[in-house]
Amino acid sequence: MIMLQYIVAMCIVLLGIALAAIATERNLIVILLAIELIFLASTILIVGFLSYSYAVGAPLGIFALLSVWAVASIEIITLVAFYIFIKTKGYSFDVSELSKMKW
Repeated sequence: MIMLQYIVAMCIVLLGIALAAIATERNLIVILLAIELIFLASTILIVGFLSYSYAVGAPLGIFALLSVWAVASIEIITLVAFYIFIKTKGYSFDVSELSKMKW
């Protein structure tokens, strides 16, 4: 079984990567994916704490993790569909040009 310290360290690394992407990128898709990475890191941390708070071998943490991954994959599929739709319309994903996008 993986120690809780490793799970916490991995979540801190994921959070750092996401915050660096938010601070440096101007692409809207990358910023949205970085926000999704923050949600995923916090979810992994919650599932890790759930797994360690119950008896060893309790399936609650695994079921929580699978349900969160299912929702996250649906979010990514929606984001890709949004990206394809916007690109076919000819709009840019630069955040500085966001005020020019008029629907």
